[in-house]
Amino acid sequence: MKAYCYASGLIQFGQRTPPGAIQIASGREADLRRVIGVLARHGKGESAGCLLVPGVPEAPESEGDQAKGDALATWLKWCAGHKHRGVKFSTMRD
Repeated sequence: MKAYCYASGLIQFGQRTPPGAIQIASGREADLRRVIGVLARHGKGESAGCLLVPGVPEAPESEGDQAKGDALATWLKWCAGHKHRGVKFSTMRD
């Protein structure tokens, strides 16, 4: 199973990463959903019930995709710095 996100910061799960999405982690479904559910930001208001990459939805539009990419890279680095049995986080390349 894979966890992936879109430019909006929305995290979803599936067997494949769809076009336009970025894979953020992989692992057994139960482990992946549990770990992502703990580490992700839980949406409120319009995004209630959604999981979001922290910092991506809040990234300033004036900075374009660079700020969103930086927020995603920072979060992935933080996630990878912790041991999560059965879940492997992706890394961002420069």
